[in-house]
Formats: sequence, C-alpha cells, structure tokens
Amino acid sequence: MSRGKHIPVSLQFLFVAAFLVQMITGVVGITVPIYADSLGASPFLLGVIGAAGGLIYSFMPLVSGILSDKFTRKAFISASMASYTSACLLYILSEEPSSLIFIKIIEWLSIAAFWPTLEALIADSSEERLEEALKKFNIAWGSAMVIGPTIGGAMISGYSVKAPFFLSFVITFLLGLLSLVFVKGPSREPRKTAKTSQVMKNSPSQDSILNALSSIFLFSSLIGIVTSLFPAYATSLGIPAYEVGLMMFAFGAARTVTFYKAYRIEAKVQKMGMFLGGSLVLALGSFLVANSYTTPVFTACFLIFGFGTGISYAASISHILRRWGSSRGYAAGLFESLVGTGYFVGPLIGGIVSEYSSNAPYLLGSLLSIVIFAFQLALSMRRDFKFRISDKS
Repeated sequence: MSRGKHIPVSLQFLFVAAFLVQMITGVVGITVPIYADSLGASPFLLGVIGAAGGLIYSFMPLVSGILSDKFTRKAFISASMASYTSACLLYILSEEPSSLIFIKIIEWLSIAAFWPTLEALIADSSEERLEEALKKFNIAWGSAMVIGPTIGGAMISGYSVKAPFFLSFVITFLLGLLSLVFVKGPSREPRKTAKTSQVMKNSPSQDSILNALSSIFLFSSLIGIVTSLFPAYATSLGIPAYEVGLMMFAFGAARTVTFYKAYRIEAKVQKMGMFLGGSLVLALGSFLVANSYTTPVFTACFLIFGFGTGISYAASISHILRRWGSSRGYAAGLFESLVGTGYFVGPLIGGIVSEYSSNAPYLLGSLLSIVIFAFQLALSMRRDFKFRISDKS
C-alpha cells in the first residue's frame, strides 16, 4: 500500500470501534427483549423498554454532537464506553423487568454520546474523501450487524440469557481504556476553506433534505420495531433464539452488501431513486413479516429489510453530512437524533398495537412505508415540475 493510501492508526481504531460497538449493540439488542420476556414482561412493557432507548436517542445525540464540536471528542468516546460498561453490569444484576427501562436509558445515553462523536471524528479525518470514509464506516458497523445478533442468540442458547451481557461488559471496558491512547481529536478551529464553501454551495435542496429526513424516520422506526419486538414474537412462535440470531445475520449481511454497492446504485438511480426504492422495499418486507411463520420465510424477509435499510441509510447520511459539512458534530448528532426518534416512535406504537394482534406492528410498518413513499414521490414530482417551469422561463 502506498503512503498516499495509508490509513492513520487513529482512523483505523475508529473503524474497529465502530465495528465492536455495533456488534455489542446487536448482542445486547437481541438479548434484552428475550431476557425481559423470561422475567414475565408483557408485550407492552417490551415496547416501552425499546422506546425508552429511542426517546433518549431522539435528542441526546444532537446535544452530544454540538458539545463535541466545542470540547474534546476523546472524552466523549471514553465516557460513553464507561457508561455502557455500567449498563451491562446493571443488566447482569437486574431481576425485575420494569428496571430494564432505567438500564435501557443508561445504555442509550452511552450510545448517544458515542456515535455522533465517532462519525464526526471520521468525517474530520477524511475531509477530502468523505464518501469513501463513510463507505468504510458503514461497512464496519454494518458487518457487525451480521455477527452481533448471531453471537447473542448463540450465547443465549449455549450458555444463559445473561451471558451476552458479560461479553459486552468486557468489550466496552477495554474500548474505554484503548480510546484514551488511540483517539486523536482534530483541531476545533472553524473550517472556512474554499472546499467547505463549495460543499455548502452544492448542498442538497430543501426537498432532498425532506426526503432524507423521511427516510431516516422510516427505516429507524422499522428497525426499532424489529429489534424490540420481533425476537420475543419469533420465540412465541416456537422459533429458537439461535434461529432468531440467524435471521438478524441475514439482515446484517444484506445491509452490509448494500452499503458496499450503495454508491454504484446511486450512480444508476440517483438519490431520489434510492429514497423511493428503499421505501417500497421496506413496505414489502414489513408486509411479508406480518404474514410469515417459519424461519426460512422470515430469513427472506430480513434479506429484503437489509437491502431497504441499506440504500435508505447510505443515501440519508451522505445528504445530512454534506448539508452541514462545516460542523460535523452537529450534522452527525442531527442524523443520529432523527434515527433515535424512529427508535422511540416505532417500538412504542408497535408495542401498543401488538396488544391487539401480535403481527400488527409489521402491518403498521408496511402502511407507514407506503405513506412515506407517497410523500417522497410527491416531493419528486413537485421538484420536476419546478424544473420544467424554470426551463421554460
């Protein structure tokens, strides 16, 4: 490898950290609803537990991102890992399902401090090649989605429902220590370069931003429903936890492959095509989940989910970071807070409607996808109409 393509050790550590943190998020994510269900939690309480994390994540990433623009980002990374370590310890000690709401809040406060800061550091360290850095970042955390739930499901089936919490405790503790050594924060001086000005000049239109925001809300809401409610839903159908992990494996694998091909897809269908296609694919995936009962069919559904969330995520994050390129922490915090809004709304409403029918959350997800698709299509048609009027004048 030539010197020009050499990746600094600090940037390599950020990619590794993204992989490991997403992996343990998957491990803990599949474990908490199964653990809560084993403690006697109702479907509504499962939704509340998931929504508690989403509520925190709906605003705290923006706060963390803004603060990381002003203060030392290394401190945010280290503190977030220390906090996550504490959450894992509390999960291990907890025996009351309602207490999991409080622990979930601590867990997601940790995540809310971690992701915006990490994304800002990666973007700052790759000023001239943002898309390439985002591709590596997306592949790093996306590939962790492939193995995280699988590891969690295997540990539950092979050892105990608390075993994944022990693994996550060790990993976050070590990451917190290593971050003190390897994280190198960039200068906090404002960037008023010609390159930044050009980025802002070519930033997306208002309609494009609305498309990005709606896509973020859609895929995060559906992910929130799936991660908070589906593991318990699947086990209630008699599907072992290990097979649930395999379904999440399929989801992560499809999303990672989509991340790898995202910019080639964009070259063919453009951003608007990615937004519209993602919404339609998620509508199909949600409808199929609501009408499926076996592991093979569920696995196919999660392959569809992976593709839909992959193209929606890749299109959205590049839009947001390009729009506020001169303030990376704010941009990353805004993106993650919007994701958190979906994580909050999805499980909360999904938990409520699941009291009437166990497959209702996924029918709701399909309906929401169709509504978002119609909204994005209307924006696209309005944009095309404006362009035609402008050309005539």
